[in-house]
Amino acid sequence: MDLKLIDHVESIVDIGERAGKEYNIETSLAKMKSDWLTIDFTLKPFKSTGTFSVAGFDDAMMMLDEHIVLT
Repeated sequence: MDLKLIDHVESIVDIGERAGKEYNIETSLAKMKSDWLTIDFTLKPFKSTGTFSVAGFDDAMMMLDEHIVLT
């Protein structure tokens, strides 16, 4: 009461709401980053041609789609 915070209620509420949204974004981003750590791309030999193909795109595409929907 001595600081007369009641006079600044709107500003305090606005700052609190923005801080809450920022926290949610940071938490979501941290989870997304940790999810990507589990994705591995591997090289598999393609027949007997001496070339390789990259495997692991299916999991990466599913996760990317999921993350796009979340944002």
